[in-house]
Amino acid sequence: MAEQMKSSGIEWIKDIPSSWEINKVKYLATEPGTLFLDGDWIESDVIEESGIRYLTTGNVGAGFYKEQGCGYISEKTFSELHCLNVYPGDLMISRLNEPIGRACIIPNTESRYVVAVDNVILRPNANYNKKFIMYGMNADGYAEHANMIARGATMSRISRSQLGQFWLAFPNIEEQQAIADFLDKECAQIDSIAADLEKQITLLQQYKKSLITEAVTKGMDKSVPMKDSGVEWIGKIPEHWKISRVRHLASLCSGATPSKDVLSYWEGNIPWVSSQEVKSDIIEDTSLHISEEAINNCSTQLMPAGTLVMVVRSGILQHTIPIALLGVPATINQDIKAFQFNHLMLPAYFKYYIQGENDALLSVIIKDKTTVESVDNQLLLSLKIMVPPIEEQKTIVAFLNYKCRYIDKILNDKQEQLNLLMQHKKSLIYEYVTGKKQVKEVQ
Repeated sequence: MAEQMKSSGIEWIKDIPSSWEINKVKYLATEPGTLFLDGDWIESDVIEESGIRYLTTGNVGAGFYKEQGCGYISEKTFSELHCLNVYPGDLMISRLNEPIGRACIIPNTESRYVVAVDNVILRPNANYNKKFIMYGMNADGYAEHANMIARGATMSRISRSQLGQFWLAFPNIEEQQAIADFLDKECAQIDSIAADLEKQITLLQQYKKSLITEAVTKGMDKSVPMKDSGVEWIGKIPEHWKISRVRHLASLCSGATPSKDVLSYWEGNIPWVSSQEVKSDIIEDTSLHISEEAINNCSTQLMPAGTLVMVVRSGILQHTIPIALLGVPATINQDIKAFQFNHLMLPAYFKYYIQGENDALLSVIIKDKTTVESVDNQLLLSLKIMVPPIEEQKTIVAFLNYKCRYIDKILNDKQEQLNLLMQHKKSLIYEYVTGKKQVKEVQ
């Protein structure tokens, strides 16, 4: 018989079994040998290639440890900075970047660790199971609550004191262990399916890039004579194609952000494109619109439909350059460049050229500026590009439009399956860590 439920008094937790209790995170570590502490402030100049492994928020997945980075600090630095000893099995909670408050268990690949200040280490009292707490901190509702608290903070960050105020629900320690074991098994099955979907998505993305690269550098007719392009990563191209630099094919201009202090600037109907909106192939509308007054009083200008826009900052670190065509006249912000091409180049052809297997191309046009990678204007204008006859460009674009639409449909379907699967996982976790479902009911 199902246990009677009672109100938890916490909005995201809702009802819990009558034998369960709720507690704040800060009260989970109150006994000797327990702790609830931030990591250490480690400057980049003390990071070395060996020593004590250094972990950052990037190592904290939502319920899993992410193996990335390879930083260490020396024993001498550890001692001088009075760093916190962090051990395998400790619960590591991220205070930075969404999902805020996500947690994972530190693995046993090293004997001890040091962690960045935006991580919190939790070693709870003996009557709290770390794995159960980890699942609670990655459940539906908890993450949404944490993100709401962090909203408006710099880089979506919360403090340890804010984190300590969050509530979790708890059965007795034996039931916590049983729920954690059950979720380990169920989530492993879900993660296996998700990993297969992610692999399929990656392979499809790679195929799409290789298809684009082959078309824009070799053309559609494989029987034509070839010549050396003079560009190492491209190799040979059709003999009748020309090679030109971008500066001879297009003019380049930047946008701007009108003052947010002048409300009338933002009460118009002219689309204003931010870097977050350069996602689809064609931009038909934007979330923000500006007035003609704004255009007259800042250094942006109205771009005609068909203009190619490229993000030159956001997204570069993921080794991709967001690029799209304007489907309507619009203005752009300062992190975007707009290309106005002459009669020798189709904007859609250039867009595909950028979207191909472009690691080598990125290394040419991206300039590392300390912490932010950006597209350098002069390097971009100096970029060499293959220029087929305009009719051949049209043929290539038509072919790629057809093929890429088909691939994108499959990619969208796979991504939708993955999103639904991960939502199911979060919902499953929520139902068990709040007692809506009990392990004994499925045994």
